[in-house]
Amino acid sequence: MRIVIAWPFHGIFGILYAGLAVFLLPFFTFSFTDLLKSAGVPTLVAALLGMSLTLLSLVTSPVNLVVYTLSRRQYVPVVDYVVVFGMPIPIPRVALREEKSYIAVNLGGAVIPLVVAAYLLHLFYTPMLVVSIAVAAFLTNAVSRVVPNVGVVTPALAPPIIATLSALLAGGGPAATYITAVFGTIIGADVMNLGKVLRHKPPFVSIGGAGVFDGIFLSGVVATLLANLL
Repeated sequence: MRIVIAWPFHGIFGILYAGLAVFLLPFFTFSFTDLLKSAGVPTLVAALLGMSLTLLSLVTSPVNLVVYTLSRRQYVPVVDYVVVFGMPIPIPRVALREEKSYIAVNLGGAVIPLVVAAYLLHLFYTPMLVVSIAVAAFLTNAVSRVVPNVGVVTPALAPPIIATLSALLAGGGPAATYITAVFGTIIGADVMNLGKVLRHKPPFVSIGGAGVFDGIFLSGVVATLLANLL
């Protein structure tokens, strides 16, 4: 499996990204801790795991795992010239040009939230939880759009709010809300829009590529906190 190291932001934005991420560490840690406590994990263990998940997500935000390579072949007419007695003679031919798009998943921004959500889904699975994920995915897809050379964008607070309200179908609570937020965002914003993204023939696509500031990660932690307000 190919690994691509790519920082979510560069230059001054990279410095701001790192500073803001450090500033938000307590916020992320509290969200994970509250989530794990709701799953029956003792408070001290939940706090340690919450901090570990937060730090691991931050450290692995630049790491992208390439899971699929899309190759496209295109035949284009070209003209070569051969000089004979000082005169250029055109020789038309058809050349094969191959373009590739690498599709990856970001460790910190997608894989870690997905692993946590999958574990919780195993513990709290109900048919209505699947329904809440489907509703969140549909609504998140409806408010998302594809921007060429940028990727999929959504209104900042839309996915966590959608997930929080959708999770009420499954009874609400931190665990159901986090599961709904992560799966709903991945399916609705990323998977359902992947075809549109690839139409623009990008050389590299990373699901969760913005790391801890990607919609997948943020939707999960913000929705978890919102669940406590309902």
